[in-house]
Amino acid sequence: MTVKQRLSLWSARILFAVTLASLGVMSFAVWHVLDAPIRVFVVAGDLTVLEQREIQRTLAARPFAGVLSTDLQAVKQRLEHLAWAREVSVRRHWPDQLIVTLSKATPVARWGDHQYVSAYGDLLSLPDEHADLPLFAVAVNNPEQAMKVYRLLDQIVARESLAINELRQNSQGEWTVTLSAGPRVLLGAEQLNTRMHRFLLIYRRVLQAQTRDALYVDTRYANGVAVRFADENQEQMVAANFSPAAVAENTFAKGN
Repeated sequence: MTVKQRLSLWSARILFAVTLASLGVMSFAVWHVLDAPIRVFVVAGDLTVLEQREIQRTLAARPFAGVLSTDLQAVKQRLEHLAWAREVSVRRHWPDQLIVTLSKATPVARWGDHQYVSAYGDLLSLPDEHADLPLFAVAVNNPEQAMKVYRLLDQIVARESLAINELRQNSQGEWTVTLSAGPRVLLGAEQLNTRMHRFLLIYRRVLQAQTRDALYVDTRYANGVAVRFADENQEQMVAANFSPAAVAENTFAKGN
């Protein structure tokens, strides 16, 4: 190979290297222009004002890279740490936006003073207050177990257009229900289905026909219930086959 040919070959190689370098510089410049800072977060979903603010605070807690270089999976995981968030998606919208779509768990009941329970028994911490929801004050069972009890009992009382305002369980595992338009119902720790149906029977046959209010109904008896009326100082024993014409004076054995 002659000297002239060698010089020509080296010139071609240098030109190729310069071209590659130029393309790299141009690509970096284009990327830098396109990878603009994120200026807008668009939050989509059926969210309250407080929930939207909590999302904004979560997003603002850490700085973001450009719209192209931001790790969308990391943003998604950050939002999934919200106790009430369920399905989260994050996408880019050039030139300077991230669009967040989020669905949330719906609270069904209050758990104590500051938390809530979802339909699946998940414990939630929510930015909004929902004072109109039923209250769970449960000493033994976990939220998922309490929700199963609530669903069972609520389906039964709904047949008389009643609703549960409070569901309580003491340290012995005994359940008490307070109804929205009725008395407290003492159910004990077992046979909840049977005992609530027994209450409903007495409610249909006796309590609806009464002009006085019942304070509570104790269903922890084998064949009937004990009723305490607001204008009386003691319980009345009512048999399961009771008719409004007579009050049974039997003594029933109480269960747990």
